[in-house]
Amino acid sequence: MIFSTSLFLVFFTIVFIVYWFILGSIKDDDKKLKARIVFLLLASYYFYMSWNPLFILLILFSTVVDYIASKKIHASTSQKRKKLFLVLSLITNLGFLAYFKYVNFFLGTVNDISGSNFFVDVVLPVGISFYTFQSMCYTIDIYYGKIKPSKDFFEFSLYVTFFPQLVAGPIVRAIDFIPQLKINQYFRDINFQLAANYIILGLVKKVVIADNIAQFSDPLFANPDQFGIITTWVGVMAYSIQIYCDFSGYSDMAIGVAALLGFKLMENFNMPYNATDITVFWRKWHISLSTWLRDYLFIPLGGSRVSKKIFYYRNLMLTMLLGGLWHGASWNFVVWGGLHGGALIIHKLYKTKYADNFKFSKLGASAYTVFAWVLTMIFVMVTWVFFRAQTFGDATQVLQNMFIPTESINDTIPIVFIALLGITVIGHFLGIKYYKEVEEQQQHMFSNPYLQGALFGLAIFLILLFGSDNNQAFIYFQF
Repeated sequence: MIFSTSLFLVFFTIVFIVYWFILGSIKDDDKKLKARIVFLLLASYYFYMSWNPLFILLILFSTVVDYIASKKIHASTSQKRKKLFLVLSLITNLGFLAYFKYVNFFLGTVNDISGSNFFVDVVLPVGISFYTFQSMCYTIDIYYGKIKPSKDFFEFSLYVTFFPQLVAGPIVRAIDFIPQLKINQYFRDINFQLAANYIILGLVKKVVIADNIAQFSDPLFANPDQFGIITTWVGVMAYSIQIYCDFSGYSDMAIGVAALLGFKLMENFNMPYNATDITVFWRKWHISLSTWLRDYLFIPLGGSRVSKKIFYYRNLMLTMLLGGLWHGASWNFVVWGGLHGGALIIHKLYKTKYADNFKFSKLGASAYTVFAWVLTMIFVMVTWVFFRAQTFGDATQVLQNMFIPTESINDTIPIVFIALLGITVIGHFLGIKYYKEVEEQQQHMFSNPYLQGALFGLAIFLILLFGSDNNQAFIYFQF
């Protein structure tokens, strides 16, 4: 069930009416709260089962194990016993993730090395990478005493399976979400304008931009040897726009849908393509994952508080390699993570040893900023090639096309691509300006109701013009 289809609209309309008007009419506050939690849990299960009903058993088993383990961890006075139940939780979650996501990758690697033909047809459960990370951070936080376990199984189950962000994030922390389940929400408190902003923005990103610009990236990665230098760059730029608009579009819609039910989810993107270095890029891209990797992998490895710089760089590289592997069972994702890890290390070295040596005039500083931005964006686009290509050979072919001119019968830049690129660039610029004004508590540029109404009308027109029930699935559903 995809957010941008009429099927989801019908589903959510029913959920919205029952949640606010039928269950909201219950007089007893405790019973109302309980009924809403159980109803949203059942709705979330139905939402997930619309892909493959069988895989709900996986979530149920994992939820039961983590619920019991969290209680045992909290109740245990022995550190050894606490660790035992934490390990049980981690083995369960990582075991499922390893089997469903990496067994084919492992067997494929074995086959390549040995020449054998082992094969198991394992179907990847949608969203498994997201809800396992979410469930894992719950038991880890309890182990370290950051939170107390939930006393209500339905409450914890809803935390794991809340449908707006279940299959593609943002990855939610229990410390942020579970307290919201204990508050009785009122219809009058819904911020409809905020929710509409997020949902419409997400739909524009997905339906208008991502799904349409895919026509310039998909053919390239399907047959990379048939494209010249110009159309290859167009295809790579198109994919860079597609993956941002597709994924951030989902996150925006998830935040908006959750807001309509009275819940607040964290921002997952903050204009990442305006970053002037790779470190800032990762502070702005897929924020819920990057902060998860920082808190539950990089810091436990020792983070930056290590005796030697080499260990700090090792921790950075391991974090990015595992972050790459989290995205998919392919050596391409490992290479992608390794390249970003290497870039982060180089940037840290530059900032530590060389950055202070450069002194610029005002004009020079501006030129340096532009150069740094261009360099960062080229690096990000080049590494997206490994993220998107089906094989390592396809990735190297695309990279060869990008930097070695070859003849092509149709090496031009399509007008539609220029239009979609323009929309994305202008939208990014306006977004940067908007967020800056909001952060500085200024009267922002969209405060004018006439301007906002006109933009809403234009956005809805574009959604209706380009949208259909045949929209492509979100890219991150495969992770």
